[in-house]
Amino acid sequence: MSPKGNKPARTSRTSRSTGPTKSAPSTTAGPKGPRGAKPTAGGRSAGKPAGKPAGKPTGRPAPFRPGKPAPSAPPLAAPVAAPSHAIPKHEDFSVTSCECDACRAACINAPGWFVPQQIPRLAKHLDLSVEETFRRYLAVGVTHLVDGTQRQGVMPHKLRDGKKPGSRWSLVEIAQAGRCVFYDRGRCTIYKVRPDECARMMHDRGDRTLRIRRKIVDKWTDSALAPFLALATSHSKKRSSR
Repeated sequence: MSPKGNKPARTSRTSRSTGPTKSAPSTTAGPKGPRGAKPTAGGRSAGKPAGKPAGKPTGRPAPFRPGKPAPSAPPLAAPVAAPSHAIPKHEDFSVTSCECDACRAACINAPGWFVPQQIPRLAKHLDLSVEETFRRYLAVGVTHLVDGTQRQGVMPHKLRDGKKPGSRWSLVEIAQAGRCVFYDRGRCTIYKVRPDECARMMHDRGDRTLRIRRKIVDKWTDSALAPFLALATSHSKKRSSR
């Protein structure tokens, strides 16, 4: 006991024994992480997401948020080139003018075709009826397309022995050279109303010739061609009855 009247000396706080201290829970030791955190496969706490290396894809597309453009789709493969005889949607078939040897060769071998709406204009230019214009200057031609079909249309008559205007021509007859009935002394006598195929011909542009012919052929529907086939048939019957 301490002497009477003397109070026991206070011990320093730092020297007071507090008993055994509890260590802070470790985030790495043991299979369990901090309280409230779920362990992950690698033993790492899922409490806070680990940092992601920059530039490394996550493999998950970004979520779409309103007000922002939707993620663009991956580019499609380049389209396969169209066959050479196909008509491009926006190809220019504008009217041209040429007086070269190749163009003149067409006038004396294989004149171009008209389109249906040109025949009335030609008849007006010649001051004739459509029927008379056909009987004097035109013919029903035939062409063999690259897809194997044969189509017909109206063309200028080709001056040939034994063949009269207003007739129907076969593939064999068409293949033989013959001067256009409207071509005289090196010039076209109906240049302002010349056949659509002649006006748009570009002989130096590969398979453009085939595409122009196909475009014109498509306009010669059965109803557009029927009156001229009837005239050609009646003309051949008159000749055979003589």
